[in-house]
Amino acid sequence: MYNKNSDKANIKYYTLITVLKDFLAFATAYALALFVEYSVVKFDLGPRYLLGWIAILTTILSLFITKSYRVIWRYASTTEVLNVVLAHSLTGIVLLFINSITDFFAASFALIIIYSFFAFSLSVILRFYRPIFTSIYRKISDKQAQPLTNLIIYGAGFTGSALAKRLIHNPDEGYNPVAFLDDDPQKIKQTIAGLRVVGGKDSISDVMHKYHASTIAIAINNISREQLREIYIACMNAYATIKVVSKMSDATNTFNTDAISLKNINIEDLLHRPEHQLDLSLLISLIKDKVVMVTGGAGSIGSELARQALEYGCKSLVIYDHFENGMFELNEEFIRTYDTSRYTLVIGTVKDREKLRDTMEKHKPNVVFHAAAYKHVPLMESNIDEAIKNNVFGTKNVIEQSIESNVDKFILISTDKAVNPANIMGASKRIAELIVQSKSITDCKTVFSAVRFGNVLGSSGSVIPTFIKQINAGGPITVTHRNMKRYFMTIPEAVKLVMQAAALAMGGEVFVLDMGEPVFIYDLATDLIKLSGMIPGRDIKILITGLRPGEKLFEELRFNNEDVDKTTHSGIFICKLEDVDLQMLDLTLEKLKACITSSDINENEIEKLIFEIVPNTYRNV
Repeated sequence: MYNKNSDKANIKYYTLITVLKDFLAFATAYALALFVEYSVVKFDLGPRYLLGWIAILTTILSLFITKSYRVIWRYASTTEVLNVVLAHSLTGIVLLFINSITDFFAASFALIIIYSFFAFSLSVILRFYRPIFTSIYRKISDKQAQPLTNLIIYGAGFTGSALAKRLIHNPDEGYNPVAFLDDDPQKIKQTIAGLRVVGGKDSISDVMHKYHASTIAIAINNISREQLREIYIACMNAYATIKVVSKMSDATNTFNTDAISLKNINIEDLLHRPEHQLDLSLLISLIKDKVVMVTGGAGSIGSELARQALEYGCKSLVIYDHFENGMFELNEEFIRTYDTSRYTLVIGTVKDREKLRDTMEKHKPNVVFHAAAYKHVPLMESNIDEAIKNNVFGTKNVIEQSIESNVDKFILISTDKAVNPANIMGASKRIAELIVQSKSITDCKTVFSAVRFGNVLGSSGSVIPTFIKQINAGGPITVTHRNMKRYFMTIPEAVKLVMQAAALAMGGEVFVLDMGEPVFIYDLATDLIKLSGMIPGRDIKILITGLRPGEKLFEELRFNNEDVDKTTHSGIFICKLEDVDLQMLDLTLEKLKACITSSDINENEIEKLIFEIVPNTYRNV
């Protein structure tokens, strides 16, 4: 736990030690000045030595006035150095003035100038001895058995300067910064932290060759995804290993370069679009002081919904999932961050209506996010009955219990695969959307809406973790089709938009998130291989395996006959849906339920009923 009083005591101790060091240094400086000027160092109570006491105390007072005792000198900038110069200049002026208005001290003009020089020199040495000795060490370390990796810093601003200082002061991190790159022509040929700015993006290959560098660290704090991707491509073309600087927002003190470190660039950093801005007021209006329930709360989307619900001040959180291991891991994470009284973990399946009733009646949620679903396309093709039991009738259970328990808002997490579905998983999610639509026109308190979006990067079983496992195994990476492409979004960004869409919900809407431009899966594979420091096709091969059952080359976010309206949030749209035939939907659902609960399950009949509810042009049944 943070202790403010302890910090104050540490600062006072640090200041006292520094003052004592300065006192001894300035006494030494005055003794040296006496020796140089008079060839004698004799301490007595004479006027000349009284001037020495005045000189020492005035110098220390001047350093206090210029706030030089508040500086962490390891991270000092030009401003702090100039303040030291100012303090010693002020001391010299005061001493010269005192000496000029009286003959009492019997001191020469030269004595004061010599003292000021020695005092300033010792003051600088005391404050900068570590960088000086580190620089010497760096030169010696060139001859050691394990040489440092030469590194070029891209970005000659504050962040780049801070990174250079950190690596210079900490050679044990294994990097030797040798030069800067920056696209600002006014910075070219300037020197920062002893390193020159030698070019911009177009100079990467030449600079790497000249300085024998293999790694480039991108040190630009405020950089868009477009800029980052341009730099990334230029670095990849030069076969550079790429690092990025951790966010400066992680720092507790802008002068503390210990908060600046290097990390590998992530595929999330290279999405082909800017990240959507957060509307905090929408999140707070939905979550603050509310009881929130998340079904499927141990999954990738569900767990992030749970994190952000706690982050934005929910009164309490109910996490509902049947996946015991996932719930255990989530609890292990949350217990380190949140008060355990703020959340409850309930092991249960959405197929169990009684368990849902007990849970909702006990906790009385205001908002329900329904993220529980089977999502893997090939598995659901071979397990049609389970896909329908969970994704359709599990959703129906949660919806009906939400009505019974007077939930304020119910939000279905849907998918782009629900549009013109070519597979059982997508069709089951589209039926879930239809149930949401049908319930929204009934006379009940609960507001029902759905949010539809594409793939999220890094979710369990998704393409990114699969590719990484294949790379770690030495390849090949398997891609089903060269022209397959998908929409992608990071999990935190998708969840923020889901919550903001939920805040906008009035009932019956299917919200669509702006996913930007779709990305070719093949390009994603090549990016990941390059990020791993290897060359696609040579180090890791990419194998085209052919489309799997139920897969499409391209997923849509809306039907062709659906109009889209804008909302007050630029990243969220509303699909204008066709009316639902309630009688026909209920009748077909009854037939479907009878089929999946029959002792003699007929998958062909189930599939036929599914695509009666959800007609499509991609699948013949």
